[in-house]
Amino acid sequence: MRPRLADSLRLMTLAAVGLPGAALAAENPWAVRATLASEYISKGTGKSDGDPAFQLDASYDFGPAYVGLFGSNADVSQGGDAELHAYVGAKPELGDVKFDLRAMVKTMPGTPDGVQSEWLELRADTTLPVAGTDLRLRVEYSPDNYAATRAAWWVEAQASRELAEDWKISAAYGAREQDGGADYRAWNAGVTWNATDRLALDLRWYDTDSHDLGENYDGRLFVSASVAF
Repeated sequence: MRPRLADSLRLMTLAAVGLPGAALAAENPWAVRATLASEYISKGTGKSDGDPAFQLDASYDFGPAYVGLFGSNADVSQGGDAELHAYVGAKPELGDVKFDLRAMVKTMPGTPDGVQSEWLELRADTTLPVAGTDLRLRVEYSPDNYAATRAAWWVEAQASRELAEDWKISAAYGAREQDGGADYRAWNAGVTWNATDRLALDLRWYDTDSHDLGENYDGRLFVSASVAF
């Protein structure tokens, strides 16, 4: 399985960097965002051992479909010290309902030999506006996740609403189910301020129902600053 995932990662990377010459570009098809955060948090839990995280996400949009790359420093118990994604996706719409369907090949450099460090993850987001509030359901599935974890699910419901011009509040509740990994529930709530057209600041509280699993599952205050290029 690992050779196929490695080949997929290379192909998706080549696609991401090669598309500008494909003559498919719309006006400003690139979206590049750099983020400095108090911690790398994914699916409600910490993934950088409490240390700050620097993240870079670059995507290229060509109509309803897109490709991209994501990278962040990390620090996990299995030994990984970074996390990289190569992804492809599409954003179809059906009336007021918006979808974001994405396939991601993920890898964690620094993982020791003999431990699975690459995996495939599929994501489906469905967003519906209701009385001024955006309701989103996210479902993520990996048939064979990182390290010893096998099939893994993440299901999260989120609500977000504009408070005023450039301000938004949001809250989410998610459930994690894993074969060979920890099962838990996680939630967060916070506010995002679009300080300028390019700068967004986020202040948020994260927590889980499984503090006994370790510090990565404890409640924590999260702050981040993202700059779009």
